[in-house]
Amino acid sequence: MAALDATPARLDHAALAISALEYPEVDTAAFDTALSSLAARVARAESEDPLTRLRRLRQVLADEERFRGNSEDYDAPENSFVNIVVESKVGLPITLSVIYLEVARRAGIPLFGVSFPGHFLVGSQVGDDKWILDPFYGGRILTETGCRDLLKQVAPQATFSAKMIAPASARSICYRMLSNLKRVYINGGDAERALGVMELLLAIAPDHPGELRTRATIFASLGAYRSALADVERCLALSPDAPDHENLVLTAKALRHRLEYLN
Repeated sequence: MAALDATPARLDHAALAISALEYPEVDTAAFDTALSSLAARVARAESEDPLTRLRRLRQVLADEERFRGNSEDYDAPENSFVNIVVESKVGLPITLSVIYLEVARRAGIPLFGVSFPGHFLVGSQVGDDKWILDPFYGGRILTETGCRDLLKQVAPQATFSAKMIAPASARSICYRMLSNLKRVYINGGDAERALGVMELLLAIAPDHPGELRTRATIFASLGAYRSALADVERCLALSPDAPDHENLVLTAKALRHRLEYLN
């Protein structure tokens, strides 16, 4: 996506490109106006103290506007589209985080995404301290102990490390957004929409063997055997020593037989 190659990367535009999968006529100007309006209210903080401004961000988005997680319908596709989230004020941890990040950017508040296992967060470096906010749960502020407790809930098998609260790039944020949406569509049996998501995932990571395997499976389910074969052959070329090499060879052979039968 071109927005990710810009300097600096435009997370808002990239997120809207994901929304355009379902809403091709998404109103970019209206989205920007909505975020700029929120940022103007945040910028009214009476103090220039970084922590005060961060709390003002949380106050406007969580307390006044009531942005929150959609716990009742977590897997609804709409939760992954920022244009819908800014209107409904409910979404996934990552889409809500994008709203926080983009409002903060417009208000001049340094904020970064945190690709925490199983639950996206945002953070800010204030002096020697790192402050972590959880947009899904009303913008609550998490200490390191709070992060450890959250990890036990969302990924109990994992061991906490400082790397888990390191800043995430715009590219990795979009990749995670798309991965979430891919899962929703695949679990819902919507192969055609899943394929659209795969095209964007592979635009970000063209040679990702796992994504190529997934797209090959989707292509095959839609009867696009030639395209499926191309992805399988690409996997074989990229990972000749992959543990599933033999299965890939057999899959490629089966796809060639299907093509011969169709011809």
